[in-house]
Amino acid sequence: MKTRTLRSIVLASALALLAAGPAQAQFDKYVALGDSLSAGVESNCLVQRNQVNSFPAVVAGSLGIDGFEQPLVQELPLTNPLVGSPCLGPSFVPPASITVVPVSQTGAPLNAVLPRPYDNLGIPFAHASDLTQLKHSDPTGSDVERSAALVLRNITGSPFDGLSAVDEANILFASSTGSKLVTLWIGNNDVLGAATSGVVVDGVTVTPVDVFTSAYQAIVAAIPADVLIARANIPDVTGIPFTTTIPPVLVDPTTRQPVIVNGAPVPLLGPGDAAYPCTPVPPDHGCALPAGTLVTLPASSLLAQGLGVPTAAGGTGLPLPHGQFVPPSTVVPGVLLYPDEVALLQSRTDAYNEVIAGADDGPLVDIHGFFEGVVANGYSIGGITLTSAFLTGGVFSYDGVHPSSAGYSIIADQFISAINAQAGTDIPRPDLAGILFEPNVPVTGGADVNAGPWGYDFSMWRGALSDSGAAGRLTIRMPGPASDPRPMRAPTRTLSRTAD
Repeated sequence: MKTRTLRSIVLASALALLAAGPAQAQFDKYVALGDSLSAGVESNCLVQRNQVNSFPAVVAGSLGIDGFEQPLVQELPLTNPLVGSPCLGPSFVPPASITVVPVSQTGAPLNAVLPRPYDNLGIPFAHASDLTQLKHSDPTGSDVERSAALVLRNITGSPFDGLSAVDEANILFASSTGSKLVTLWIGNNDVLGAATSGVVVDGVTVTPVDVFTSAYQAIVAAIPADVLIARANIPDVTGIPFTTTIPPVLVDPTTRQPVIVNGAPVPLLGPGDAAYPCTPVPPDHGCALPAGTLVTLPASSLLAQGLGVPTAAGGTGLPLPHGQFVPPSTVVPGVLLYPDEVALLQSRTDAYNEVIAGADDGPLVDIHGFFEGVVANGYSIGGITLTSAFLTGGVFSYDGVHPSSAGYSIIADQFISAINAQAGTDIPRPDLAGILFEPNVPVTGGADVNAGPWGYDFSMWRGALSDSGAAGRLTIRMPGPASDPRPMRAPTRTLSRTAD
């Protein structure tokens, strides 16, 4: 492509200049494009204490760039965990258990009057197409529009109205006469929402490959040729704690070890899907989950009530809910991903990553491969090994989807290492040791909740569905409250997204 060729020529010229002088961080302007993973969402919320630890903020610090501006958000004491997306945090349950509870919530923007675009243009809920197509936002509209109203400020009456994220990035680049860098990490929500909602339908909750291809290539083509693009691929959404913490077998809530009956674990119950049809055997109303099924974190509160547990093991015999798509536009979320759905999510992620790899000649950050390594072997820093385990691993935050502050610093290190290796720069690596010993403490503590051994209740699920961008252009019909033994009931909340 012409843009890629020109960008390569510009990069080669810049490297020639680097060879003639001392090695240093060579970028005078840096902008981040992406979704919640660029914005710095952590433990289900976007607030200042998380944003200052976002991976773009860490990269900017290593670059020595002053005035890297982000759409900072105030954090407030918790008043209503059912409003918005509360920040989650740990709660100690005697004698030796940790659970997750809402601890605080988001407040007002802290620097909304900045007269220029922000340098961090990560938009929570954004799909790939939103970076070029979402040019007008409504602060009372859909999730992605509300986020864009915060990040892009492209609302009625604003000087930024009519500008997309890429448009605003280009304004910043045009004002700089030095070398320029953009990090591009987008596409996670094009597949993540299917995993968190438990509804895996191609073209509904999963973006078709051709649509993703067009959207991603449009982003790259719109970035000026003299800007170095460091792009990251998409991690495996079936390998995050949200989808891997709860095993598909009955677990003793005190030891969190599988219950063994007649020498074998006891499978949990589900209703089956098209690839794994179910004919229940009374008194149970569901069938044993096949090997390879993933049970997501919101099942915690259901299992605590006996849903998904065979009657012979003391449960209700009712199956855990499997997500459903009700045409034309209603999604009823579930807590199960059957093996055929897991395979589709993984193959679609691989297809997206092929598109990302071929979209430009700049540095490619293999986040997919990196997190595979973390899941398999952990990540060691100065003798301390972090893992992907929920609550205790250290890499992921308390929503089971987004990284922790330490995780974001590690991701920043991956970006910097890839840029240095592929562009010949000498950007200092971040201080990973420091982040391990500086706790990210919320503004206040929260009360305990009755949500099973993993502490993940329905109010947290609502937030996770929103933050993943699961709503898309659909209506989300939430299940009933945790105290209701029926798998589904009348709608209790609607989430929608109307922007293309």
